Amino acid sequence: MDGDGVVEVLVADYSGGGRVHVLESVGVDTWELVYSTPALDSTATTNNIRAIAGGDMDGDGMGEIYFLAGRNYDENNPNIDKLPPGLYIFEAQGNDDFGSEPTTIWEFDGDLPDRWRTEQMIAMDIDGDGGDELLISNNGGDNRYDNWYVIGATDINDTFPTIVQELRLSSRASEDFDPVDRGGGSPYSMVPGDLDGDGNIEILLHSWNAFNLTNVRVTGPNQYVAPDENATNVFLHASAPDDHVAFFGCTGVDINGDGDTEVYCPNLQTGAVTVINYESGENALEITADNVSVGIIPGFSTLGLTAGDLDGDGNIGLIGTARGYSAADFEAGNPAAWIHYVEYIGGDVEDPASYSPVVEIVSPSDNYDAFHQIVAADETITYSDAAVDARNPLDVSLGNSNPEFASKFAFLGDVDGDGENEVAFGIQGVPDSLYVLNAITEDSLTVASVSPNTHRIFMRVLAGSATGVSVEEDRIILPSDYKLHENYPNPFNPTTTIAFTLPIDKRVSVKVYDITGRLVRTLVNGQAYPAGTHEVTWDGTSDAGQTVASGTYLYSLEYGSFRQTRKMVLIK
Repeated sequence: MDGDGVVEVLVADYSGGGRVHVLESVGVDTWELVYSTPALDSTATTNNIRAIAGGDMDGDGMGEIYFLAGRNYDENNPNIDKLPPGLYIFEAQGNDDFGSEPTTIWEFDGDLPDRWRTEQMIAMDIDGDGGDELLISNNGGDNRYDNWYVIGATDINDTFPTIVQELRLSSRASEDFDPVDRGGGSPYSMVPGDLDGDGNIEILLHSWNAFNLTNVRVTGPNQYVAPDENATNVFLHASAPDDHVAFFGCTGVDINGDGDTEVYCPNLQTGAVTVINYESGENALEITADNVSVGIIPGFSTLGLTAGDLDGDGNIGLIGTARGYSAADFEAGNPAAWIHYVEYIGGDVEDPASYSPVVEIVSPSDNYDAFHQIVAADETITYSDAAVDARNPLDVSLGNSNPEFASKFAFLGDVDGDGENEVAFGIQGVPDSLYVLNAITEDSLTVASVSPNTHRIFMRVLAGSATGVSVEEDRIILPSDYKLHENYPNPFNPTTTIAFTLPIDKRVSVKVYDITGRLVRTLVNGQAYPAGTHEVTWDGTSDAGQTVASGTYLYSLEYGSFRQTRKMVLIK
């Protein structure tokens, strides 16, 4: 995304008003956190950043990060006037740097949705104009904002960028901008692909109304055709009479290599996978029961879904959400089960017999006791994964189970060159803090203690090869793994030694500033060092060669978009 030729993975974070962390592959089974969008606000709410995407909408070779934010920010935030609700875009400014503030914030041409309930965003050049389009499905509070959007842009990094709403469709039949009945319900997915194999891209649209499905066709740059009020078979309620949904969206793949895209959708209510499939010559702007096979893979995934040839055998498989990990699993000694995997083995994609048996992939190394503890009057300890609100921890229903689970997936291919294909996936439901609650009686609780959860998994990597499929123990390098040590001596006159430790080979800078932040001396300027501890010496002179005055100075270790700083004192 930043033009350095290295694959990045984007990870969403609800804290700081909504943040995105960029992880980069830096070696076999090794990732590094190279950038984080700034904390925009003190709030941490699911009203923001429910979905993220990366792409290049303006086609300038510098990628962008996209997310929806700005909802329910603290009214005392000093920057609140500069942080309206909207589409936040951070464009790459250089290697591992997407800027210290949003490049631009788009407010939906003045018709701003009344809330963010977007679980899937996809960036892809669907119309061949050289820039990615951003596909957004949003479940509005008001029916007017139950919409599917296609967004384009030019010159994002300019003072006045151009953001274009290329398409806006309503799921309802009640809106002036789109009065056609498209099946109703709250939009949750948009999947682009050549559904009928005619060389044109269509977009499958999905909403929460008996698993509603409808389509639109891309006909050229910024040009789209959707069924009008005179069309037939505009939508299909695939799960009727049951009201089901693919909550985290669907995925498209040409799984059988026949030249058209099949779309696979998980089911929040049943876990069964549905496939949408068109044969050559069928009209992809119509959808009937002949195009949809419901529940072909039972019990596979209630939430996330992606596709790829994980084990490298030439057969594409589906990767989905398994049962996860709960307090009950911990007490019973069951391993964490993050992933389900199934492979297409040939034949009719609508036939359940065309798929291998479902494999549950467990991760025994993730068996841990990071759950709340309930201490009974007889000092018996049980564990709970119930959701505890820090604002009122005693208002908790201990009987409710909220297991940790694999949520959203990204198939990466062999990203680190080790001969294995990888899938990155996020883990949700992990508590920030762990409580010890004393249960004096069945209905009376007190808080004995609260502590940070030191086993907070946020990402795992699934790897596959001809020898098997497993969850890897990938190493993730964080800024805290870089160490800037105390200079010695300190105070000093006339020289001092500055030591730093690097967890991996890295280009770094070491600089000296005065107490006002003015640069005094560059000791190391983007120089490559191997992993390990290194030392440099400062002789109390500036870059101009002049001896500096006595006083307090700051010295820093700078790498990527991160910096560590310490103080030292020069005494004469």
